[in-house]
Amino acid sequence: MRFPLALVCLALAALAALARADEPKGRAYLEAVEAQLKLVHESAGASVGCVVVSRSEFYPKPAKPPAHAGQLGDYSPVAFLKDNPGRASLAAHLDLSDTRNAAAHTTTGGVVIDAAGLVLTTYQPLDGAARIFVHLPGGKGSYADIHAADARCDLAVLKLLNPPAGLKAIKLGTVTLVGPNPTVVPGKMVVLFSNPVSTGFRFDRPSGGLGTISNVRRRLTSPLVKKDGFTPDGTNRSAYAFGAFLEHDAKLHADCSGLALVNFDGELIGLTTQGHALTGAENGPGFAFPMDANTRRIVEVLARGEEVEYGYFGISTPGQNTAITVETLSPNGPAWVSGLSPGDTIQRINGVPVHGYADLLYFGGSALAGTTVKLGCTDRTGGVKNVELKLGKFKHDEPFIASVRPEPVFGLTVDYSSILAQKLFSRQRGVERGPGVPPGVCVRDVAADSPAAKRFKTLGDDPRQWLITHVNGEIVTTPAAFRSAAKGRDSIKLTLLDPTDPNPTRELTLP
Repeated sequence: MRFPLALVCLALAALAALARADEPKGRAYLEAVEAQLKLVHESAGASVGCVVVSRSEFYPKPAKPPAHAGQLGDYSPVAFLKDNPGRASLAAHLDLSDTRNAAAHTTTGGVVIDAAGLVLTTYQPLDGAARIFVHLPGGKGSYADIHAADARCDLAVLKLLNPPAGLKAIKLGTVTLVGPNPTVVPGKMVVLFSNPVSTGFRFDRPSGGLGTISNVRRRLTSPLVKKDGFTPDGTNRSAYAFGAFLEHDAKLHADCSGLALVNFDGELIGLTTQGHALTGAENGPGFAFPMDANTRRIVEVLARGEEVEYGYFGISTPGQNTAITVETLSPNGPAWVSGLSPGDTIQRINGVPVHGYADLLYFGGSALAGTTVKLGCTDRTGGVKNVELKLGKFKHDEPFIASVRPEPVFGLTVDYSSILAQKLFSRQRGVERGPGVPPGVCVRDVAADSPAAKRFKTLGDDPRQWLITHVNGEIVTTPAAFRSAAKGRDSIKLTLLDPTDPNPTRELTLP
């Protein structure tokens, strides 16, 4: 285990002072720290892996289309040679289970978060993967599929295809960064675990490096530039633009993403990242996603194999970094329905003070669509105004993978109406706004040659322009409500409208 020079000097100085007073107590103190670090290695080290990613185009093509984009499958050199005799060298090179090949491919860190075979890592190293293998302590390992991933938060969860016996999940620590009693503050001692690729060595056990949390950092965000009276909606803003990060000084393989940053109880408090060059210096500090409540909510969604649906408020601001003052509201959007008004200033979200648009993205996004948040506000006169707001879904264009998706209803899948509202919002900047998108769900996709495709074809070429307000006369305002209303029925009657068309509602029966 490596000890940063500054920590060693501090420890020696402290021990020297103790030795002058009572030398046995100084030695006992050091032995107690050493014993605790051994326990941390035993409890957390078994959960730390090395993820090897190959993008080779030479892997065999699947016999049938994969069920989802992250279904990569395993690899057998023997089966490869049967179809490609005489290519023994290539067959061996493609075998990611052979530790000798790891250095020839992309490698990153990973942490077991579920004993059933789920591994948390970062998204960027997985982009474009053809095969993935996770090496674990003790020479164990397995090929893996991408269970779920999201580029906007740069996190992913892998699913081992053959989880080794005795797999141990790491414990998640309680991480609080704000409020009166934060649990992770500058000066907190931590251990950084890595299972690095070292040519000629096995993946027997992870390496650990002692360090401290040197800071809790947020990116400097410039005021958002208004265009045609509206603030850009930030659809492509990733977590690196608005998220909080733990800065640490543990230098053990700090240039790698997906490493486990743990506390002295062996609990995961951070996952390292090198995304978007968070530091401008080659030998600068390391950064990690904090495993706070905001990040853990996203990890829980990915662990279920589902799409991360970020929360959406439906407001625009004047582009201030020091306050969240409502300038305009999306008609019939979440903020509109909650009772917020232009000129209101949001001071707190779920009791936590907020100060700018980045905070709105951070707390709203991590709260997730469909959840209710409590806003503490002041109105134009400075009066106190408290509202509850049910978040819509934020539209973004970053790629994602979800292995668990809702079953289509007669070939039809739907989404939050806020997605359609944001599409119309982007088209109508600088134009007199209409009444907005009323409550309902929008058409997300229609499977080719399905009953829904045939019926929607009678209404036009683009089914995604339609909003569904009722199923069999029952109001539906969320995708879950839509699926519940349609569940188990042999046929359903949809009430539809096009928010851009003044014509009255229409009805469509499926199948």
